[in-house]
Amino acid sequence: MTHPFIVETAPSHAGEDADPWVLPEALTTAEAGRGPRFSQDVWDLRPFAPRSNGSLRIHFTGFPDEVAAYTAKEFLYSRLRHAVPTSYGQRPARLMKLTNAYKDVNILGLLYAELFDQGVTRLAHARQQHLDAVVSAWRAKCSSNTIAVRIGVIQHVEAHGRYLSRDRFTIVPWRGRAATHVAGRLIDEENTTPRIPEPILAPLLRAALFYLHTASTDLLAAQRELAGLEAARVGRRCERGEVIERVRTFLERRLAEGRGVPALPLYCRPQRPDAMVVDGVVQAPNASLIALLSGTNSYQGAPTQLMERYGAKLGYEAGGLDTTISNWPDTGRPWRAPLNHRSLHDELHHLRVACWIVVAYLSGLRHMEVLELRRDCTFTTPTSDGRTRNKLRGRVFKGRGLSGDEAEWVVLDVVHEAVDMLLEINDDPTHLFGYRLWPNSSPHLPTKINERLASFQDHLNELFGTPQAPFIPADGDQLWDFTTRQFRRTLAWHIAHQPYGVVAGARQYHHAKLAMFEGYAGTSASGFAAEVAVEEAVAKLDYVEDLYQDWNDGAHSGGGAARRIDSEFERVRRELGDLPGIVSDEPRLRTMLAHLTKILHPGVLNDCFFNAATAVCVKRATVVGQPVPQHNMCLRCPNARRSSSHRPRLVAARDQAQQLYTITSNAGAVPKLQQVALTGYLAELDQLITELDATGGDQ
Repeated sequence: MTHPFIVETAPSHAGEDADPWVLPEALTTAEAGRGPRFSQDVWDLRPFAPRSNGSLRIHFTGFPDEVAAYTAKEFLYSRLRHAVPTSYGQRPARLMKLTNAYKDVNILGLLYAELFDQGVTRLAHARQQHLDAVVSAWRAKCSSNTIAVRIGVIQHVEAHGRYLSRDRFTIVPWRGRAATHVAGRLIDEENTTPRIPEPILAPLLRAALFYLHTASTDLLAAQRELAGLEAARVGRRCERGEVIERVRTFLERRLAEGRGVPALPLYCRPQRPDAMVVDGVVQAPNASLIALLSGTNSYQGAPTQLMERYGAKLGYEAGGLDTTISNWPDTGRPWRAPLNHRSLHDELHHLRVACWIVVAYLSGLRHMEVLELRRDCTFTTPTSDGRTRNKLRGRVFKGRGLSGDEAEWVVLDVVHEAVDMLLEINDDPTHLFGYRLWPNSSPHLPTKINERLASFQDHLNELFGTPQAPFIPADGDQLWDFTTRQFRRTLAWHIAHQPYGVVAGARQYHHAKLAMFEGYAGTSASGFAAEVAVEEAVAKLDYVEDLYQDWNDGAHSGGGAARRIDSEFERVRRELGDLPGIVSDEPRLRTMLAHLTKILHPGVLNDCFFNAATAVCVKRATVVGQPVPQHNMCLRCPNARRSSSHRPRLVAARDQAQQLYTITSNAGAVPKLQQVALTGYLAELDQLITELDATGGDQ
């Protein structure tokens, strides 16, 4: 098959082009050089992409044979240089983004492996039934979304066939049908990324904040203690007799203090498989830590035997460093056992994960955007009312060029605190989340963050929970499987659903105001506003459905719009054939109610089903240029509707007004106008509550 708009060419392997550079010159830089050559078995593309893209070192040695490996090279080479439309493609052709290189080559390798299992060693020999068998094998272990992505790569391999010299498809896979159709992927309006349930998210966020505000103090103190011990023995060379004497002096001091010998960490027990474990403490000395604590540089032979003799006499204790451990508020006891140099190393990794959770969840940044934050990413700006707004400065990459675009995010002050903590514990010269594993190693960004989240969850359950009652509750029979995408989706959901959903931001996140939600949905170019808008549409539809269910269950309504909206509910019930208190077809119900979300504005004391022709607030629009809700006017507006969900708030407002009236009356004579205003307001609220309680109602 020939492709339109493509000039027939073949790779040139003669003269100067016999071994071309892989990357087009436009993707290279003077600092990074020209990159790999075509003939190399490993293409290292990492210097040419953002550092958070760790999977850009591409190995071609894992392909079934030399022809398959060469085809993979030619495919990737062509994808980077030729914009080729797929067969019957609906989208305009584009060059492949460099950050997708590893994924595409990996999928081609999976395709070759599956075909080889069927006895098909060349793409040219593959027929549609073979590709269908490949997809069937993938369905057993992949989601429809993943399968759609893989089918898309297969279609690109076919489209680039004229640039492949040794192997290429001779058929059009699935006759050019869209990859989503072949995979059976359904496009859903609602985000399919799981939202972290509130009972799971709340303790996770609480623990992350505990690490940031409390545990970090202990870890930084232990770091300083360890640094002091290391500095004290720099350049010291102890003879054998001096080593034994220093170790003995240290152990005698432990005897005088009534303390045990620092024990080998539990996870190091394979070094001493013969050692017993008593109450979680290995009955063997942590020789390397004792050497550090005693200021020596040798812990072999005789010193180790000395440690064991004292261990038999003194017993062993966990940890070894002197840093005091703070208390966990729920128990009033230390939040963990004393630290040693190995456990400190591990806890610092958990602190980094805690900071990642705080930054990612309370900002709405994608994982790549989080990792690409620079050390100078925080700044503040004043608002018109004199407050300070905390912000992050970073880059957005999704749907952008390789280097991304600058963007800003409005965040809580605690996000700035997490950044400050990372500045203290990390030492990468440019990236906030970069750090060195050891003083002389090169800095790197954390990888496999999903695994780190799972490890943090396990660690929290071990510290603060029990096998029967884990600190992070299980999701049914399994622990929740955290992924980076869930945090952004969950934040968008909370913003869209407050204050009528499960979470009211001020209470859940321990802030006195709802300021944490201000600015999130309009200041960033990362597309977060669009995600919040989608969640808001779903939240409104959920709310309208709740209003219908409430009405259908026999609850009363009030307000100027009650008769209009209740009549609409009556029409829906007739068409659905619902009985009072029973909804027969929920998906169809949501479709029939969706039009109401376009005019709905949920409120505290009533909802507004806006109609410009009758809206009281429109009359005030000339003052500020747009309709503005007016408290008392909204209560009397023809567009207002109150339901049973508003009754507790109306009662609270009435009680507050009554309390204010009592206070002012006890203070002395009340001006006539104030007295009339308060009594009138009380009477109005009583009337609105009575409306909802009436046996006849408006239904």
